[in-house]
Amino acid sequence: MNRLLRLRSRATLALLLATGALAPAWAQTYRSIGPDGKITYSDRKPTDPQQHTRQLGQTVVAPLFAPAGVAFDLRPAAAPPPPRPALGAGETPPLDIEGKPFPPGLPEAVLDVLIHQFFVQTLVESCSRVHPNYTERYQGGVRNWRDRNGSILARSNRVTFSRFTGEQRDTLRITARARLAPLLPGAEASEAERQQWCDVASTDLVTRRFELVGDQRVAPLMNYPAP
Repeated sequence: MNRLLRLRSRATLALLLATGALAPAWAQTYRSIGPDGKITYSDRKPTDPQQHTRQLGQTVVAPLFAPAGVAFDLRPAAAPPPPRPALGAGETPPLDIEGKPFPPGLPEAVLDVLIHQFFVQTLVESCSRVHPNYTERYQGGVRNWRDRNGSILARSNRVTFSRFTGEQRDTLRITARARLAPLLPGAEASEAERQQWCDVASTDLVTRRFELVGDQRVAPLMNYPAP
C-alpha cells in the first residue's frame, strides 16, 4: 500500500511540474550583477536598470548584434571582422528563422551591406534637396554604385529574407540606421555644412571609396551558400 501511495505521489508531482501548476523553486529566482560586480539573488526581478539580471534556469538568446565598439567606417575593410564576443552565462547564440544558429559573422555582414544601402539612399535623397541642380549627378553615382556592387546587394537581400525573422529584419534596419547616423549631417547642421557633406560624400562615392566589393566584412555573406 505504501509503495502504491509513493508511486501515486510521484505521478501527481510529475503532472504538476509538466503543467506548470507547481514550478520549481529556481524558476522564480533572479541572479543580478550590480555595477560594482556584486552578485545577489532574489525571488523578485530587480527594477534597477544598472543591474544585469537573468532568471535562473531560463535560457537567454544573445542579441543579434554586439554593441558597436567604434564608429562605423564606410570604406572597405582590409581585414575580416573580429570574432563575436563570447556568450555570457546562460546565453545561447541568436537563431535564424529555422531555429538554427547563424553562421559566424553572417548577421554582421548583412548589417554592413544594409548600412551602405541606407547611406547611398540618404545621399541621393538629402543631397538632391540641398543641390537640386545636381540631382542627376547624384542619381547617376548611386546607380553606378549599385551596378558595381549588385551581386553582393542581391545576395544580401536573398539571405535577409530567407534566414532572418521579421523581428530580426526590424532589428537590422534599426541597428543600421543607428550606426549610420553619426556619419550624416546632424539636425543642427547649417546649409553650408550640408552642402560640404554632399560634395565630399558624392565625390567619395564616385571615386569608389565606399565599395562593398573588396570589403572583407562581407566575406561571411559571400562564403554562405546562396539561397
